[in-house]
Amino acid sequence: MIKILTLNWNGKDKLQRLYPTLLNAFDGLKWEWYIKDNGSKDESLLLEREWNNSQIHFVKCDHNNDNFAKGCNILYKESSSKEDDFILLLNNDVIFNDNVSVKNMTKIFNDKDVGLVGAKLLYSNTNNIQHAGVIFDRKRASLPCHFMANKSNKEFDSKNREFQATTGAVWLTKSNIYENICRTNKSSYNGLDENFHWCFEDVSAGLSIKYDLNKKVVVCGSTNIFHEESASLKKNPVNRLFLKHNVDYFLNKWQGRYIVDKDSYENNLKFNLYG
Repeated sequence: MIKILTLNWNGKDKLQRLYPTLLNAFDGLKWEWYIKDNGSKDESLLLEREWNNSQIHFVKCDHNNDNFAKGCNILYKESSSKEDDFILLLNNDVIFNDNVSVKNMTKIFNDKDVGLVGAKLLYSNTNNIQHAGVIFDRKRASLPCHFMANKSNKEFDSKNREFQATTGAVWLTKSNIYENICRTNKSSYNGLDENFHWCFEDVSAGLSIKYDLNKKVVVCGSTNIFHEESASLKKNPVNRLFLKHNVDYFLNKWQGRYIVDKDSYENNLKFNLYG
């Protein structure tokens, strides 16, 4: 079973675009979709009745104060996942363009040493890469950035690669991994580290999976998925308010524990190929 976790705030139009592509992408798979609606004023909640799909569960919240990590953790608890269930974090500004991308991602878990699988993502309605893995750049204070961002989607990009982290826009793990990423949140919810506020929580989780849980992080290159990138934050750029906090907290938690690897990936396109 795949438990899909999505946060929504005034994103009815995005959910409507995503929904038919999700049905196609998950055809033949067992899945449930949990959507936390953070006090939307655009009638997003009417979609529950419109879709009338027993596999979809709206979790209603009357405010938009929870950060990304806490929102996902609330949904994880609501999903009542069994330890071997897949957990898919999914942004509402995503479009699936085929019915094999998700299946290709799940197949990588045939390797029991894998703990997290991300996806190559393209900018919406283009053939340009938005994300093909997370790398760390010495010139940016050793902070994370996206591998191959804005590059054309070429054949070599369709190969799977190992990384230290991957974006949370389309982010697949197992339930028993997710609940062990962080067990010290003040909210008492397990999962993502809620000390981050709309930035670096997915990267930190990837590092935890790799270095604390000793599992591989792989980005699946054989995907065809569009991502608008930070659509909700464009409407409400709250992440900017917490940027210094997020940078300081990230570096305090992880500096010295991960590898600054941007040059390794960009200078050798065969670096860390998987499989």
